[in-house]
Amino acid sequence: MPDLGTGGVRRYGHHWFLFPRVQSYRDGLVVLTAARRSPPESVRVRLLECFTLQAFALREDTGFVLSGSEADMQRALRAQPELIEVGLTIIDHELPTGVGSVDLYARDKDGCLVVVELKRGKATHEAVHQLARYVEQVGAQQPAAVRVRGMLVAPDATGPALKQLATQRLEFTRLTALPQLAPDDPQATLF
Repeated sequence: MPDLGTGGVRRYGHHWFLFPRVQSYRDGLVVLTAARRSPPESVRVRLLECFTLQAFALREDTGFVLSGSEADMQRALRAQPELIEVGLTIIDHELPTGVGSVDLYARDKDGCLVVVELKRGKATHEAVHQLARYVEQVGAQQPAAVRVRGMLVAPDATGPALKQLATQRLEFTRLTALPQLAPDDPQATLF
């Protein structure tokens, strides 16, 4: 089977994205599959007809850099929180709450707590809803005098997401580039 690379399927108007690996090429059909562990689910797509096909030959000297995972984004922002906001100090990351884990938990220069939700792509109203739940959970565990801010950090956000942020008095920080960090220590660990 030839190496067909990676394919992508997007359906706008619905809320799923899929960037699967090509599994097979048989009888003139391409079969794409993708799976994830949490929550456990998988998708198999058979392409019967192709309307657009694109191929790119990337070279290292072109300057094209594809950002890494959300974990890479989190690691870069933990190292340089001033990229989010001047005076921000990271207190914790992946802070568990009753509704999920806060990506970054911080304190601003005025002493307010800041719940930061990170998105690698364009943030939607689902991200705003997620952030609002985190802010509510963190705020419920603080004395009434402690202010908790919510901040969504992403390269962009949809119009409805920006309106929802404003309505809920949450903030948006546009972040379009991350610094290059030294690779993690390659030394093997047990855990």
